[in-house]
Amino acid sequence: MELDTQIEAILFWKGEPMTVPELCRALKASSGEVKTALDILKQKLQGRGLALIHVSDEIALSTAPECHEIIERLRKEELSRDLGKAALETLSIVLYKDSVSRRDIDYIRGVNSTAILRSLLIRGLIERTQSEVDERMFLYRPTVELCSLLGLRSIEDLPEFREVQKELEATVVEQEMIGGENQRGESDEADSHESEAVSD
Repeated sequence: MELDTQIEAILFWKGEPMTVPELCRALKASSGEVKTALDILKQKLQGRGLALIHVSDEIALSTAPECHEIIERLRKEELSRDLGKAALETLSIVLYKDSVSRRDIDYIRGVNSTAILRSLLIRGLIERTQSEVDERMFLYRPTVELCSLLGLRSIEDLPEFREVQKELEATVVEQEMIGGENQRGESDEADSHESEAVSD
């Protein structure tokens, strides 16, 4: 698969802006190779429904400017509909966690939440900020408007706030433990293969 096609797939799956260094690490390619592939992808998307957006040092896939009118119409229709069960579920996680990554939301829900988060962002119910711990990660948190709509003076006014927060935190910790065990398992397997190679 060509490098530009791989970049298109990654940006579509990620659903969030990425930098050239991040793409380099993901693709195990040099900066020059990635930049060339980005130029190729930009040309391929000419006249299509998607466009490659490059703002500052971040790159993302977005709808083409030419599609603004139809997207705006659909956005207004979406805003006029009631929130579905999946959106309310995601919104609850963001509310009780107060600041949470998409990865943790996906793990708690068990499904990809990109489209739901985009819908909540459009409605102004949540906001996205960059993590202070990891600049490659975005965190989602409730907006002041959402708290106002719910009649909350603070997040802690949510029903059973402490209990629910502890349950969600336990779920995230479990995810991190599983991730750590998988990494150790892969490392042990790699060490085993290396020992066998030396032995041979």
